[in-house]
Amino acid sequence: MIRKAGLTTFSTEWTSTHAGASLDVIDSHTAGNPTRIVVGGLVFPEEVREVPAAQAWLRDSADWVRRRLVHEPRGGGLTCAVVPLPSTGPDHDLGAVILEPGSYPPMCGHCMIGLATVVDEFGLVPGTVAADGRRTIRIRTPAGLVQAAVLRGDGAAGAVELTNVPSWFVDSWYQELGGKRVRVDLSWGGDHYAAVDAAELGLSLRPESAPEIVALSRELAAALADSPPRDPLTGDSLNVYQVLFYERLDDEDSPSCRVVVSAPPGALDRSPCGTGSSALLALRLARGEIDPGATLTTRSIIDSRFAVRAARVDDGGGRLAVTPVLTGTAHVTGFSRIVADPFDALGDGFAPL
Repeated sequence: MIRKAGLTTFSTEWTSTHAGASLDVIDSHTAGNPTRIVVGGLVFPEEVREVPAAQAWLRDSADWVRRRLVHEPRGGGLTCAVVPLPSTGPDHDLGAVILEPGSYPPMCGHCMIGLATVVDEFGLVPGTVAADGRRTIRIRTPAGLVQAAVLRGDGAAGAVELTNVPSWFVDSWYQELGGKRVRVDLSWGGDHYAAVDAAELGLSLRPESAPEIVALSRELAAALADSPPRDPLTGDSLNVYQVLFYERLDDEDSPSCRVVVSAPPGALDRSPCGTGSSALLALRLARGEIDPGATLTTRSIIDSRFAVRAARVDDGGGRLAVTPVLTGTAHVTGFSRIVADPFDALGDGFAPL
């Protein structure tokens, strides 16, 4: 007979007899892409409080946290996680360190939408509630301050309006890709994206084309790793590992693009990618392809959608800086206690293939 007991009872009994750190998480997905929010079990050293210090400590002294949360066998190439941090100043309600399978990125739009939804749903921080019921949550990320307004409806969290960090077009060049000479556009949207118009490759951005998309993204990522681009304004060498393919779907009234982002080792974002959509908005505005007051709809490979518009456009400092406002939705998918059996040789996970 199966013993009847709650999950908490089982996990508490197991962890008490199997020494090792356990992490409590709330799982969600944003437009199809998963995010794990750490809500218990992780203790930082007393001196580690600010976001940059927390990111550095996790990377240099506690990388097992990232590996256990997002690597296989518990996670995979798409899994991301967020470690929330208590506020350390009046300009933000909480801090956030973002964990991905291959890196500690400066920003992640779908993660921040997922974080804001979970924070609102479970009342994890006070935030500011407006007269119309929306809760505004200010989040300090490694890329800078972002603001999430959670729009509530029928007693539950609804869409999230995420005001991202300023975004801009960086540079363009031509190179061989897939046996064709194509234009590559580099933009910043909280992370750097090398963007290619799929039409130049004759590429379909549909699920059945996933193997071809991955192969082309790996080819471009390898070229970027061999010869890192430089920012023409600052001269800095840039770490560009995200590849973005887009397909124009514009009509007369509404600009729209299908967006597929590939991150190492070649996992395709199921969402339209928040920072990628921000980078694409900055690119299209810099080219004069869309009106500064227009809303760009971005659609993913599974047809989930974001809407992104420019709250502000500043034409100074040598480049067009756009402050994007991204609208999307996230939903809770589960509650987990992440543990590692001390006898498990793969207890800290292994990188997705």
